[in-house]
Amino acid sequence: MSLAIVTDSTAYLSDEFVSRHDITVLPLTITFSDGSYRDNIDITIDEFYAKMAALDEIPTSSQPAPGLVTEAFEGLADSHDEILVVTLSKGISGTFQTFSMIASEVAEEKNVRIEVYNSDISLIGQGLFVQEAVKLREQGLGLMDILPKLDALKLTADAYFSVEDLGHLAKGGRISASAAGIGNLLQVKPILHFEQGKIEVFEKVRTHKKTVKRMLDLFEQAYQANPHLRVAIVGEDDTPQVQSLVTYMTENHPDLDMQRTPVGPVIGTHLGPAAYALVWWQNTDID
Repeated sequence: MSLAIVTDSTAYLSDEFVSRHDITVLPLTITFSDGSYRDNIDITIDEFYAKMAALDEIPTSSQPAPGLVTEAFEGLADSHDEILVVTLSKGISGTFQTFSMIASEVAEEKNVRIEVYNSDISLIGQGLFVQEAVKLREQGLGLMDILPKLDALKLTADAYFSVEDLGHLAKGGRISASAAGIGNLLQVKPILHFEQGKIEVFEKVRTHKKTVKRMLDLFEQAYQANPHLRVAIVGEDDTPQVQSLVTYMTENHPDLDMQRTPVGPVIGTHLGPAAYALVWWQNTDID
């Protein structure tokens, strides 16, 4: 049986990976006061942050257009027996719900099995499920055998974020505007975490240096319980906190598989510029 794999643009997989493994990527849309842009198609990550600074505004994001999703699903249904769709967390976007509704209609019309999988996260945390699905597909597994393995992987995954400016969190309703103002004044750098699929404040820490240390402490706790992990450091190379995380991992855990990825535009609307994250999950290549 042939299995198609689909995801949305917030997984921020490399163009090379997408092309090599024939992944269908459906873009979300970023809207500024000067217009709307398809994520990673009409606007690059660098262009997004430059525009956000130049316009001095916090943009909004919206899920892929239903017509685009329907067209993609119908096209894949004509050439595949099964379709796996991995989305960003339904707690921060309506993408999962829209994809599920359209998948149900197309599955019935085309007599094909379509499963929409809620990653409960985004960025590389979402991308890792696509990477795992690709590996399992290459091993000959079908859709219904892959899904429980993704569920098992989800139990091992964790991600912690922090931000430069609390204003984006205030606009998203995760903290109050007054708390954001006081927090910025006092250099409070909250550690954020996906809780039940939503971005929530995990702890409030003073200064980025202490935030990085706390993130690494959380990682080391997980590593002591299970040393067979993969790691991703998310953020721009010129961000000092990212540099500190990379240096620590390189010096203290050179044996671990470490990925480097950016904070893309959609999550950037929630977190703002200079955000960064430390993500880890089970290395499934090790028994």
